[in-house]
Amino acid sequence: MYAIDLLMTGLRSSKGRVLRRHLPRLWREERGSSIIELGLVIMIMLSFVVGAVDLGYAYQHYGVVLNSSREGARLYSRLPCTGSNRLALRNAIIDAVVTEAGGGRINVRDQDVILSPDPASGCPTEGSPVDVQVRIRYESQFGELIGVDTIPISASTSMVYYGTDISQSGS
Repeated sequence: MYAIDLLMTGLRSSKGRVLRRHLPRLWREERGSSIIELGLVIMIMLSFVVGAVDLGYAYQHYGVVLNSSREGARLYSRLPCTGSNRLALRNAIIDAVVTEAGGGRINVRDQDVILSPDPASGCPTEGSPVDVQVRIRYESQFGELIGVDTIPISASTSMVYYGTDISQSGS
């Protein structure tokens, strides 16, 4: 408004001189700057803490997924596979994986478990490796802010197939 007045009327405002004289002093004043700096530092530190906690939860999920794949492989390597119980064996292995993961409060679905070789299609030979793989997607809480909604977590365990539960037979 004063610039227009200066151009139109050629008058000088005393307020303009006062502002020019006090403005550099106002810029030099540091009252309140420590609170602004503290706010910025707290935001950065909170971001690091929340990110570390989120990665810690992802690592905890990996540990549970790894243990559940081990439990499934352990069961798969010990239980006998015959032509009549192949589907029941497959379901028992998947149930063991899902139950073990549920103990760690992680939701593993049947389709998240991959058995190789799949007992539903044929029994493995004694001494051959059997593999149980579990894949889940961890939904990150903090990752949504940086564009990473989910983190894929996968664990696989291989064991040798014996087909007889010798720990229960006593020999």
